[in-house]
Amino acid sequence: MIAFKHSALLHAPVGKVFGIVADPARIPEWRKDVPRVSGMSGPVMAGTTFYEDVHFMGSKRLLMMIVELVPNERLVIEAQSGMPLLPVQTFTFVPEDGGTRLTVSVLMKSSGFLTMMEFMLPAQLKKMWERNLAELELLLAA
Repeated sequence: MIAFKHSALLHAPVGKVFGIVADPARIPEWRKDVPRVSGMSGPVMAGTTFYEDVHFMGSKRLLMMIVELVPNERLVIEAQSGMPLLPVQTFTFVPEDGGTRLTVSVLMKSSGFLTMMEFMLPAQLKKMWERNLAELELLLAA
């Protein structure tokens, strides 16, 4: 199991940050590792599924599910299938200094040969999520 956490203070109100992060259709705007989202099963709520085309250790298509959604507080998205590493992404949103403290926690269940590479992945994930949250900050400022 791989565990990773990253936090950033974003200069926008919680509602605006949550509105972007919780909308799967907007993921490609701030996550460059996900150039396409498709196949949403319905409105954004717990139980909604969608596909992410992901560039992580090659191109993959992951079936994702929103497993928890508490408006302006918490969002949990879990990969259901698509690669040997299945991430569970937990986003928490806290008002801070006129902005939003966004914390993303990622747990990845590994299988097969990837279990031997687990020690390398947290550093890669940290860099990736630093870039993602920097992209989100630019999107919020636009």
